[in-house]
Amino acid sequence: MRQPIDIDYTFKAIVGIASPLLGVITSLQEQVEWTLRVASLIVGLAVGIMSLVSMIKKMRRK
Repeated sequence: MRQPIDIDYTFKAIVGIASPLLGVITSLQEQVEWTLRVASLIVGLAVGIMSLVSMIKKMRRK
């Protein structure tokens, strides 16, 4: 027969895992923010280029 899940033990395990992870994320916050800004810039440029190519293709059809 399975043992019942100990909720208190489970919460302690989750907090024990989340605390150091939150500390690492907090210490790397500047690098994470920089990476997200660069990634959003790259996505914006890609969308702009795709829109420009689409507009050029439509103009050539006419």
